Amino acid sequence: MDLSRVLVFVAHPDDEVIGCGGTIRKAVKQGGKVRVVVFNPGGKSVAETTDEAVGQATRLSELDRVSDFLGFDHESWNIAEISNRREVVRKVVSEIRSFKPTMILTHSPGDRHHLHAEVSSVVSEATWHATQLYYLDLGQPWTPSAIYYFEVWDLFLQPSAIVNISDYMDDKVAAMKLYASQVEVFPYILDYLRALGKVRGLPMGFSYGEAFMRSQALTETG
Repeated sequence: MDLSRVLVFVAHPDDEVIGCGGTIRKAVKQGGKVRVVVFNPGGKSVAETTDEAVGQATRLSELDRVSDFLGFDHESWNIAEISNRREVVRKVVSEIRSFKPTMILTHSPGDRHHLHAEVSSVVSEATWHATQLYYLDLGQPWTPSAIYYFEVWDLFLQPSAIVNISDYMDDKVAAMKLYASQVEVFPYILDYLRALGKVRGLPMGFSYGEAFMRSQALTETG
């Protein structure tokens, strides 16, 4: 996996830490550039308030702290639902052609959360469009080396890649703690991250790992 320029698309803040926080930290520590695009702040899952705007502000503030800690750039689009698919595909195409990633990471298409699955679908389609002579008003075609899906709640039976994050597991857990509002809602999440990291790493001879599934969206372009 070429981690020199990594573009990550996630549904909500904290998905990037759960799914690929160790890989993000590894890329940054190895001198890579990482950018995270968040579709929606997800303000409804903040225990202290029923005001969605207040919840969103809390989660975006947490995202800022995580971004500073792990070392990635980020942007939030405030897309709660993908109602106009063409418009969102164009937005993703523009982002890809602007950033020119070597690698794209996003949700698994089999994730049970509907926005996770929709983000996966849109990003996969848009990545293929970004390689073609389509939407030339959005920039010249760009082809990343691959798209990889990561795990959040629904796990891969046979992942196609395991990244060794043994040196970065503590940073991944520390980053998750910065999402204090989500640790309160999911109090088991820190144990989950370490347990899943061990499950993914130990069979490969690593202390901790993160699992990925390579997308077939770029097959036609080689």
